[in-house]
Amino acid sequence: MLHRPPETRSELATWSRRLGAFAVPVLVIVIIAHRSGLMPTVEALVVIAFAFGFAALALVLSLLAAALIWHDGRRGGRDAAIGALWAVVALSPAAYLGVEWMDFPKVTDVSTDVVDPPLHREAAFLRAGWLNSARPPNPEERARIRAAWPEIVTRRFSVGSDLLFLVTRRLVEEEGWKVTEMVQPNGDGERGRIEAVARTLIFGFEDDVVVRVLPEPSGSRIDLRSSIRWGTHDFGRNARRIRDFLDELDRRVVASYGR
Repeated sequence: MLHRPPETRSELATWSRRLGAFAVPVLVIVIIAHRSGLMPTVEALVVIAFAFGFAALALVLSLLAAALIWHDGRRGGRDAAIGALWAVVALSPAAYLGVEWMDFPKVTDVSTDVVDPPLHREAAFLRAGWLNSARPPNPEERARIRAAWPEIVTRRFSVGSDLLFLVTRRLVEEEGWKVTEMVQPNGDGERGRIEAVARTLIFGFEDDVVVRVLPEPSGSRIDLRSSIRWGTHDFGRNARRIRDFLDELDRRVVASYGR
């Protein structure tokens, strides 16, 4: 009778599958808990970091297991493949942010008016401790912002400030931003402003937005400022938020008033 040695199963492949299958539901639970207000942002960031770490470890173990399976014919190829799949799913947000990190300059605060940006009022009382300061960007950051997004500038319209503010307010509401302060412009040259909180699409992190509407002799002007509360890099989302908002505002003003 021929002696057939017992087949060896790859423990690395098994652990890869376990860690990968653990990381994905952890991320889903964190997203749901944070967006619903059940988990504070600090705790959510810590858990997200651990989940990404588990997913990265699962991917490394999967690759090591695949190499050993190829080398000596161990069992566990299916577990290694499943672990790699789970890891890729869990790490996809991190990979996307990594690309954005390289594509965009390292800024936390973007405004159409870099010289005199709209000021945070309500957010200034909240942004303390670990949160980013509510102070406007320093000259170095302003230069990076202007170089990266030269198209993000003050917009001027030939309509009055009251009409422009009305369209702006409706657009803010449709964006789903949580308004924390609203001051309407009046006929005496008083500026209008809207301060609001916007949330990121997936994880629901809070960013602060200020909209300022000023009357001018030939119409009115609008400035926007968007800044992140957490982190040292906004991954380009402040600029995208401002650009998308102003492009839609242009379309609506033209559609409503023809100019």
